Order: sequence, then C-alpha cells, then structure tokens
Amino acid sequence: MAGSRREAGIDRSAPEDVVEALQTFVNTRIMARGRAVRPDDALEAAGIDSMAFLKILLFIETRFGFWMPDEDLTEDNLVSIRALAAYIGRRARS
Repeated sequence: MAGSRREAGIDRSAPEDVVEALQTFVNTRIMARGRAVRPDDALEAAGIDSMAFLKILLFIETRFGFWMPDEDLTEDNLVSIRALAAYIGRRARS
C-alpha cells in the first residue's frame, strides 16, 4: 500500500514514530557500536557521509513509500534525524 500515510506499521504523520524508525535504522545499519546518533545530532558531524545518506534515502523510499527529489535534498531537511522526520511528516500531509 505504497503512498499511504501508514507504511509497515508507522504513521508517517506521527513525528516520533518516524524519528524512532529513522534512528533505529541509522544506529543499527550505519553507525558503529557505541556511536549512536540521537534525534537532534548533526548527521554530518556524526560521520554520516554521502554513501550513508544514500542508504538513508533508500530506507525512506522502502519504508515510507517515496523518494526524496533532488530539490528537497537540502541542509534543512538532512541536518538531523528529527529534520528528516519533519520532512517525511510534511510529505505525508501533502
């Protein structure tokens, strides 16, 4: 049911659910053990590089049912897990 607000048990319009899904993905699939990223941490400063961002974008596409277009790949949207979750929430409402 791609495109719905609810993907794999996560309500895209519920920010904390999206934050939790993104944080779990980043901390289990990208970050090294003992180097967990919190929702408001700057992803670039935490060591997230372009390849890791690509993995995050693929996760968003798979989990939430849409691809972030190039014009939305801005620092404001990508600075932190919480910023990404807010972007996903805005997409859910549009």
